Amino acid sequence: MARSHRQDQILALLKARGKAAITFLAEEFDVSDETIRRDLKSLSGDGLVEKFHGGVRLSMPRSEPPFERRLSENAAAKAAIAARTASHIREGATLLLDNSTTACFLARELTRREPMTILTISLEIAQILNAGGGQHRVILPGGELRKADRTLTGAGTISYLSGFSPSYFVMSVVAGSARGCQDFDLFEVEFKRAMIARADETILMMDHGKFSKSGLIHVCDWSDVDVLVTDGAPPEIAEQIDHGHLLLTGDPAEPLAGDRT
Repeated sequence: MARSHRQDQILALLKARGKAAITFLAEEFDVSDETIRRDLKSLSGDGLVEKFHGGVRLSMPRSEPPFERRLSENAAAKAAIAARTASHIREGATLLLDNSTTACFLARELTRREPMTILTISLEIAQILNAGGGQHRVILPGGELRKADRTLTGAGTISYLSGFSPSYFVMSVVAGSARGCQDFDLFEVEFKRAMIARADETILMMDHGKFSKSGLIHVCDWSDVDVLVTDGAPPEIAEQIDHGHLLLTGDPAEPLAGDRT
């Protein structure tokens, strides 16, 4: 049986959070607990979720944490998007990277670049940059460590990073539609909104699969995105990006700053 729009949203929320209480889901989607239980019964029957007392989680192998699983999803597309993004970043720039899996692929690309100053809320990204040669200056904010994806979170995290004005803020989101970019995590939405306002240029990295997904919280409009890097964007979204600010993985990359004559 085809899933409903709300069931797709529940699955996307669980991918972002790992698990959730029935009461939380009912409040988020403004329906009764019984309605949520009916949605979950169908999802459970399809083997997509596992119910426990008072809540639900995604069905997944116990040996593979959610973040590790997301790293392997659409890996080829994410690697291509990261390479295209790296080619756009000029020499000597200051970058702020979010905690997305695509940003992890970008961090790997940046280990082959000249020294830069890189800020991030992700310990995973900081470790990639350090292990790759350590030529970059890496700055981490304070905050509470979220174990699931090794992300630093909290109001103090955003406050600290708001003191910087990076050349680029590079981010990803859970979903994109003609109405803009969406996510599920309240902290990450607040973080992204604050950093978009601080950066000279906001780069959104997004594989084509995310354009068919749904999100719960509006992050920003397409007019807030300076550059969209993707392996394919729907026409109704591509037309909202200024000409020349849509970078496709199949297009030739512009030369690095040090290679221009």
